Formats: sequence, C-alpha cells, structure tokens
Amino acid sequence: MAIRKIIAIGVEARNKLTKGAQILAEAVSSTLGPYGANFFLEKGHRPTNDGVKIAREMSLTDEVENLGMFALREAAIKTNDEVGDGTTTAITLAWSIYKEASRFLSKDGVVGKKTPAELVKQIEKERKEITEKLKEQSVTITTKEELINSARVAVEDRDLGDLIGSAQWELGKDGLLLAEETAERESSVERVKGIRIDNGFGTSQLVNNVEKQTLEVDDTKILLTTITIKDIVNDWQKVGRLVESAAKSGSSRVTIIARAWSDDTIRACLENINKGAVKIYPISAPYTDMQERMKDLQAVLGGEFYDSENSTLDDLRVDGLGQAQKVVARRYDAIFTGKNDVLTQARIQKRVAELKEKLTGSASEFEKKSIQERIAQLENGFSLVKVGSPSDMERKRLYDKAEDAVNAVRAAFQEGTVKGAGLAFKEISESLPDDYLLKRPLLSIYEQIKSSAPSDFVIEDWVRDPAMVLRVALEKACAAAASFATAGGAIVQEEPKPLDMLLKNNVNLKD
Repeated sequence: MAIRKIIAIGVEARNKLTKGAQILAEAVSSTLGPYGANFFLEKGHRPTNDGVKIAREMSLTDEVENLGMFALREAAIKTNDEVGDGTTTAITLAWSIYKEASRFLSKDGVVGKKTPAELVKQIEKERKEITEKLKEQSVTITTKEELINSARVAVEDRDLGDLIGSAQWELGKDGLLLAEETAERESSVERVKGIRIDNGFGTSQLVNNVEKQTLEVDDTKILLTTITIKDIVNDWQKVGRLVESAAKSGSSRVTIIARAWSDDTIRACLENINKGAVKIYPISAPYTDMQERMKDLQAVLGGEFYDSENSTLDDLRVDGLGQAQKVVARRYDAIFTGKNDVLTQARIQKRVAELKEKLTGSASEFEKKSIQERIAQLENGFSLVKVGSPSDMERKRLYDKAEDAVNAVRAAFQEGTVKGAGLAFKEISESLPDDYLLKRPLLSIYEQIKSSAPSDFVIEDWVRDPAMVLRVALEKACAAAASFATAGGAIVQEEPKPLDMLLKNNVNLKD
C-alpha cells in the first residue's frame, strides 16, 4: 500500500503546529519549581517532573500537531544531550520565544514585520548578548556548602542533596557522579575506583551474590574482544585452548568480554563454572561506542584488544589477557577495577591523552559530553549515588531528580552559579531595551515558578542555578524556536487510524 502524506500549508499548518507545541509546553512547564506538578507515566509506572522524560512520552493523534510538538521537544533533547539537566527550562523558553517571534511573521493575510532570515539573525544576536550577561552574573563555587545547596535545588530533597553535593566535592570539578536505583530504604554514595560499561551478563544464572543480584569475580584474567562467541564447536574450542593455556600459567578465573554470546556458549560457561578447573565468566561488550570503550577497558586492565575488524579467535594468546582485581556485573552494566601500578597508570595516561585530542576535534555535543565522562572515569574513577526509598514509586521519582542533580552539580562546579528560580533571566530581561525580542521570553521561567507557588513564596538567596545549564538551555531553546517560528507548511506521513475512529468520522472504508 502506498504511503500517504498529509500536506498542510499556511495558516492551517501554522495553527496545527502551534497547537502541538503549546500542548507540550503547557504540560512540561507546569512541573517547574518546588510547587510544580508531577506527571504519572505509563512507562515504568512512575511519577516524574523530568521535562525530557515527559516530552518523550507525549504523542498526539493529529499528525501535524505531533510534528509541532516534536519541533519544540528538540530543545529539551539537545539540552539533555549536552548538560543532562535544564530540559523543562529549555521547553518553557522555546515556547515563549516562539510566541514572541511569530508576532513578527506574516499570518492571516497580514504582511510580516521581519523576514524569517532577519528573525533568526536577531534571536542569535540577542542570545549571545544574554549569554555574556549570564557569565558576568556567574559566581564560582568555593565551598562544599555552596555545592550542596546547588544539589538541593536540583534534587528538591535535603538529604539526597547533601549526599550528591558532598560526593561531587570529593570527586572535584571533573569527577563523574552517576545515579542508580537501589533496593535499600535509604540513599547512599559508593566511591568506585574503576571503569563502568553499559552491559553485563546474559543470564541471571550467573549471579553469585544473591542479595545484590550481581556476578562478582576477584583477581581474574580478562579477554577483550568484539567477536561474537556463538559456535559451541569451533568458537568454544578456541576459547577452551586459551583457557587451558591460562591454567598452565596459574590462572583459575578468566572473564571474557565479547560482542555477544549464544545460548549454547552461555550454557557452556555455566557448566564450566560448576565443573571446570578454570572458571569462565561471560560478559557482553559495551553497547555504546563498543570499540572505543573496549580501548578504555584495555587501558585499565591491560592485555590485547581483539577487534573483530582485524582479528579472529585463532589470534587469541594467553599473553594477550589483561588482569582485573575485581569485576562486579549486573544484567545491564558492569564495573571493572584494574591494578594500581606504574604500568596501569602509564596506559591510562596515554589513553586520556588520546581522548583529549579527540575532544578538541569532536563535532557533536553529545559525543563531547560522553568523552569527558570517560576521561573522568579513567583519571579518578567515579561515585555512585544509590537512590533508595521504602516506596518503589518514591524511589523512581527521586531517581529521576538525582539523574538531573548529578549533572547540575557538576555543571555548577565547573562554570559557577547564578540566582535561581528564573531570577537571573529576570534581571537580565529588565536590563534589555524594550525592542528586544527575547526580553519578554526571559521572564517565562520566573513567572511560571511564581504562578504555581503560594502568594507568600520567597526565593531565598541560597537558591542558585548552574550558569552552564541556563546557558545551554537558552541556546537550544533559541535554535528550536527560531527554526519552528519560520515554518509556513508541513508534510508528514499519515498514520493508520483505528477502525472506531474511522467509523466515528464516517470514513468510506472502500476508499
């Protein structure tokens, strides 16, 4: 069947695009501030006020309206990719900027005051000026208490804010702090000297710590490869020969990180763990940036990296195995701790230098953020903020806040803070000439927060926001709003309609 396209032009297109954007903006903006609303999401059955999570779950039945919603949502996604926080601010700003910008364009037969190109140029010029004013307002964090205050603002929970702020202070400006859920009733922080990947074991039968539901292996040889180990005859025999050689050299455990495993080879590992002289533990390779992260692991653990692009299982050698002091793996992640010796430090320093060189030439903000986090892990390890609560729903809500907070606190430490709750943008707005397009939109954050708060609500002096987060949120909001405001038409694929909707609209099913 041919794909049908919906084509909307002029006023019809703009009205529908605007309606979709408005629905998203009003929903997400209502969560801003300490008195903001939570949304209950079907996915994960969780309450959250995380802007980008809410935006990703929203979908409208009208295709053109949906397109408008997606256009505005881009501001949140791009902000999240770069700084991991400020997504609600980005959407609120983007909607307010769009409304202001659209007044200058032609509509309903009225000739516009500016061309689309002029509008985009003006928004960008004003954004740069406002960014400079933000930098002038920014105050460097110099004490642990200031950093804790930043964490409390972001996470909206005093105790969890104390944990997050203290942990980041210990790690330093570039230290990596990660949030994860825990079954414990209370939250805690664990400092980890090692490197983490976003993949783990392939079956729960490998769990040897029942309480934590983890696979834990001490003092183990490590094989790093992006080859899939699937053939129980050929592949397994080649692995077997390597393990036999390892046994002769005195090793009793070999952990293999491979691209993927078949059910047969996983079963063979389980049998080997129960009966073999040398235990073989299977881990799946990193899911994101597999080859690059394997090189990170090689720096920490040593040995050779057998890349499937230029190696086969026939190339495996016992002197190509690395060494881990400890491996802790779960279903979807694993942490590896290497030796703390001169050779390991030299490998890590060389790898960090390579990554820093890549960082200077990287074009994608998402990629830059990822590389910076990997460098932080290699240099300092990382800390885990384990978010706990007696209630599953409350734990999920706190985890979403902690995810934002760990990013916000790091940003605050790196670029300083400005007055919070929209006050920084408000003060800048009041200093701008009346003809500035962004003058009114800058008030939107403060006004939204005040609108949901009691009449006697006062923003205290210690409430401050990361300058970096506001800077990036404004940048992405301006970009999304500028391109969206200039749209005079839309082309989108028509989605299949449910039968009951067709009957309700008297559609001839023979057409």
